[in-house]
Amino acid sequence: MLSSKDSRNIFLCLFFLSGLGLVQVYSSSFLFAIETYGNGLFFFNKQLIFSLIAWLAFFIVAFIPWKYNRYFGMLLWFFAVLLLILTLFPQTSISVGGARRWIQLPFSFRFQPSELLKVTTPFLLAWLLVLKEQWPGQKIFFWFVPFFSIGFPIIILILQPDFGTIILLCALVSCLIFILGLPWLYFILGMSVISSALFYFATSTDYRLARLSAFLNPWADPSGQGFQVIQSLLGVHSGGLFGVGLGKGQSKLFFLPEAHTDFTLAVFAEETGFIGLSILFAMYGFLIYSGWRLSLRIHDFYEKVLSFSLIFVFAISVFIHCSVNLSLLPTKGLALPFLSYGGSSLLCTFLLFGWIMSIERNNRLEY
Repeated sequence: MLSSKDSRNIFLCLFFLSGLGLVQVYSSSFLFAIETYGNGLFFFNKQLIFSLIAWLAFFIVAFIPWKYNRYFGMLLWFFAVLLLILTLFPQTSISVGGARRWIQLPFSFRFQPSELLKVTTPFLLAWLLVLKEQWPGQKIFFWFVPFFSIGFPIIILILQPDFGTIILLCALVSCLIFILGLPWLYFILGMSVISSALFYFATSTDYRLARLSAFLNPWADPSGQGFQVIQSLLGVHSGGLFGVGLGKGQSKLFFLPEAHTDFTLAVFAEETGFIGLSILFAMYGFLIYSGWRLSLRIHDFYEKVLSFSLIFVFAISVFIHCSVNLSLLPTKGLALPFLSYGGSSLLCTFLLFGWIMSIERNNRLEY
C-alpha cells in the first residue's frame, strides 16, 4: 500500500517552489518590464494569473478518478500536436527570435504547445508499451506507429525550430528503452539516429555552429556568441556563498539576456549564493526522488511507465536549464520549472505533478 506521506511532501515542495518562483520572476523581470512596458509588475502579474490557473488545474487532475485521467492525457497529446501544427501558420502564431513556438491568446497572453507536448508524450509512450505487451509479434505495427507518432511532432519542432524540446523527447525515449530492458537493437539504432540527426542540425547552420563553438570556448567571442555564457558564469560567481541579496543582482541589469526566462538560474545564484542554490537543488532533487519512489511502488505496468516518464521529463528539464546556465551544455532556451517566467511551463509542470498525485492516489485506494 502506498503511503500518502510522499504525496504530502510533494505538495509542500510544490507550494514552496511556486511561491519562490513568483518572487524570482518579480526580482529578475522588474527592470526589464519597466524598460519595455512601463510597468515593473507586467511579468509578475501575468505569472501570478497563470500560477492560480496552474494550481486549479493541479487540484482538478489530482483528484478526479484516474480512469478519466488516462484518456484526458491522451486527448491533451492530440491537442498539443494540433497546436503545434498551428504554430506553422503566421495567422495563428507568434514569431520571437526567428522561431514560431507560441500561439497567440487574448489579452496579450500566449501559449507554447511544446510545453504541453512534453508532459503528455509519456501518455503516448506508456500506451504504446502496453500495446506491445498485449499484442506480441505485431512488428510492423510497433515499428510504424511509434516512429510516426513521435517523429511527426519532432518534424514540426524542427520547423519551428525548438531543439531543446527535441532533445528532451529523444532523451525520454532513449531512457525508457534502456530502463525497461527493451532489445538493445532498439537502443543502438535509436541512439545512432538521434546522435546523427543532432550532429547534422548542430552543424548545418552558421548560428548553431557558432553557438556550439561558443560553448567550447566562450572567451573566443566574448562580445558575441560567448556573451550569454560569460555573463551567466559571472552572475553565478558573483553570488559567492550567501549571495548579494534578493533584488540586488547586477546581471539582470541588461547584462544577461533573457534573465527572467532562459538564464533565471544565474540571477538566482547571484542573489542567493551557493547556499540558496544548494537549497533549490535540494528541493528539485527531493521532488525527483519522491516521484521516483512512487513509480517504483506502483504495480500496474502502464501507470509505472507513465509516472516514471513524467518525473523524468521534469528532471531532464531541470538538468538542461541548469547545465546551460553553468556552461555544461550549449546555450538552449528551456525554462526552469517554477522559477522561469512562462505560463505554459508553469501550467504544464503543475499538470505533470497532478497526474503523478492522481496515480499515487489511485494505487493507494486499490492496494
